[in-house]
Amino acid sequence: MILSIGTDVVSVARIRRLMLHPRFLSRVLSERERTGLDPTAQRVAGRWAAKEAAAKCLLPLGLHPGWHDVEVLNRADGSPYLVFAPSLDLDERWRFHLSISHERETAVAFCVAEAP
Repeated sequence: MILSIGTDVVSVARIRRLMLHPRFLSRVLSERERTGLDPTAQRVAGRWAAKEAAAKCLLPLGLHPGWHDVEVLNRADGSPYLVFAPSLDLDERWRFHLSISHERETAVAFCVAEAP
């Protein structure tokens, strides 16, 4: 059963400007996310959109995550997945599906929360 959905669209140019600030990446991405990420503006914009989509997906559940409460990582095949901070106290039976896409100057992400 689908509990909620979330989506977000981000301007790659906006993220490129924000990346000029030295602390931007560490403020928005966890150390684990930064370690495995090719830090191009397009990729960071995709991560930003994914975190925003996940946050919008969690809002109907009464949760308001911060930037480091949601991690966007990649499986060995390159597909993205979400890792949530234990403080969010999510039911481990819930499944979250994530899709990220970018084209030139736009990144978009879509998240679906599914209950058993």
